Amino acid sequence: MSEEKKSYYITTPIYYPSSNLHLGHTYTTIIADTLKKFKKIQGYDVFLTTGTDEHGQKLYEKAKEKNMGDNPLNYIDPIVQSAKDLWKKLDIDIDSFVRSTDKAHEKNVQEIFQKLYDKGDIYESTYKGHYCVDCEAFWTESQLKDGKCPDCGRDVHYHEEESYFFRLSKYKDRILQLYKDNPDFLKPESRKNEMVNNFLSGELEDLSVSRTSFDWGVKVPFDDKHIIYVWIDALSCYLTGIGYGQDEELFNKFWPCDIHLVGKEIVRFHTIIWPALLMALDLPLPKRVFAHGWILFNEDKM
Repeated sequence: MSEEKKSYYITTPIYYPSSNLHLGHTYTTIIADTLKKFKKIQGYDVFLTTGTDEHGQKLYEKAKEKNMGDNPLNYIDPIVQSAKDLWKKLDIDIDSFVRSTDKAHEKNVQEIFQKLYDKGDIYESTYKGHYCVDCEAFWTESQLKDGKCPDCGRDVHYHEEESYFFRLSKYKDRILQLYKDNPDFLKPESRKNEMVNNFLSGELEDLSVSRTSFDWGVKVPFDDKHIIYVWIDALSCYLTGIGYGQDEELFNKFWPCDIHLVGKEIVRFHTIIWPALLMALDLPLPKRVFAHGWILFNEDKM
């Protein structure tokens, strides 16, 4: 009887299809595919997940701008199909393409939210702060750079809204310990220094995880005037992609993830928020997150 192959799980980011995917998305996906082919040569059983993050205010407004009716999928579907066509043309070997609007994924998101709420890690309050539509991110006054979003440099607007919050602050010490005990968890080293110095050296704020000002998203299972906010929804695609909630054998074979490949602009979500969510769910943590830089034009992000 032949020996069972060792498993290896790779993910790209869950891409945001506000317009056709560009060279930066392709760069990450080619890296993932190249790594998959290399690990297969080494004898691993490799699984690669990618997908699209299809909820949120930005996509809702984009669809309205384009007069796509009440269903943003009318705008999103052609973009998603173009991405799938592109990966096929480039001979990218995808095992799972997760759309956050897939019914199986939406069911997982609701169950995850319910688990976190039942555990006491989600509570209701009011969000007051600055919001960047493009990044779908809330920021405190002290986090802004020259009054603008610290990630993309665009304008923000002050916003108050009833919201459910995830107790991210509860996991700060465990995340710092994760970095200490696992020096290879976040690479390159400069990214880890950014996370520690910019987000973990002071107070870690709890995270707003629901919205009421629009309804393009997954409903909170016990309060349907709220939709579940983007980061629980998008990040959990990595679980859905390998059978979470549907195929226990597949999930147990490939989780925890061996490497999440991400761009440097989403490191915070993958190395602070994502580990904290997994800790709260009592799931094993990814082995490594690798954050590459940007393709620049005139010293600016494409």
